Amino acid sequence: MKKRIMLYPGDTMTAEERMKAVIRLQVPDRVPAVPCVYYYFATYSGLTFADLFDPKLYRRATMKLFDELGPWDAYNFFHTYYRELASFFIPMVTMEPGFELPASSIRQFKEEEIMRPEDYACIVEIGERTPRLSFYRIMMGFMPRIYDYIQEGWRSYAFVLPRFAAQLAYYRYEFRDWIDRGATLFYSIGPVEVPFDTFSLARGLIPFVKDLSKYPDDIRRAADALVPGYLFLIKATVNLFGIKRAMIDLHRSSNDFLSPGQFREYALPSLKLLVAGLKDEGIDVIMHCDGDWGLNLEALRELPAGQCVIQLDGATDIFKAKEVIGDRMCIYGDVPASMLALGSAAEVDEYCHRLIEEVGRGGGFILGTGCELAPNARPENVKAMLDSVVKYGYYDK
Repeated sequence: MKKRIMLYPGDTMTAEERMKAVIRLQVPDRVPAVPCVYYYFATYSGLTFADLFDPKLYRRATMKLFDELGPWDAYNFFHTYYRELASFFIPMVTMEPGFELPASSIRQFKEEEIMRPEDYACIVEIGERTPRLSFYRIMMGFMPRIYDYIQEGWRSYAFVLPRFAAQLAYYRYEFRDWIDRGATLFYSIGPVEVPFDTFSLARGLIPFVKDLSKYPDDIRRAADALVPGYLFLIKATVNLFGIKRAMIDLHRSSNDFLSPGQFREYALPSLKLLVAGLKDEGIDVIMHCDGDWGLNLEALRELPAGQCVIQLDGATDIFKAKEVIGDRMCIYGDVPASMLALGSAAEVDEYCHRLIEEVGRGGGFILGTGCELAPNARPENVKAMLDSVVKYGYYDK
């Protein structure tokens, strides 16, 4: 029988039991803490950001932070050891630390036209012929356009697939560190860009805005056609790692990019198809919602209740989100990067206390960072955030 490991002496649930409870909008033993961390792993361990491409250095840095400032409930991972794989899930040209950028610079994405207008029809055709492989086929077609050293056709598969398999093997190896310490995985796969946002990123913002007027029907059909491919990819990875949760990115569906009407017309239909398909497989969804979603919250009520987490980055009023959709989906957030980097531990403690009391009322809340933990966050502030769930987060005290 598998041993039930408790992160803190006052816990009565394991981290995985706690995650399942909050997603179902139930009241757990305490509020879970799940920071979104990548570059801070390097900062805290005295590494450069380029060092994080080394699996041994990355793994050592993650455990140092967890052991010294943690623990926390779930591993929120989104790193790749092969720089090309970042573009496999977010189809854009990247500039990476240690490659095009200095070793301690943050990854940059370049707005270039990777995808062409005629690709919308191609995606529909591929979706009709090989629906489950549509994601792989489209992304394999994009990769040679992003990296000139990746050749087209079967050579693209020969380049990407071995690296993808090696990445999954690294994941399985490092996940054991977290499980052995009592944490769980926030998801088995992520972040995967949703179809609509994939087009926006691959086409480039200005060309895509024009496409919304020129090719509205093509965009809708292509987005729907990609959904079976996403479902196949996500299901396969979930089956590999065993945690029935997936993260999907919505980088360009917020009100910073779309009006509420445009969101309902273009982005929501394929999002609903994707979430419904995952629900049929028993897979919960973490939606990484960058930007201001205030005017789209009502539309998100159309997604299944008790299946989704909305991960907010601070641009959306999280307290309003609790009022509008807190009865439908779990809310994640939203300690600001600026507060963690420039504020005091007392300010962090006070804000976390408010989040726990107001957004955490009645369950359905995960305390987390507003998007990624700032690389220059103060250790005492990170500690204050993580400690707050023990200080204020138990529901029976």
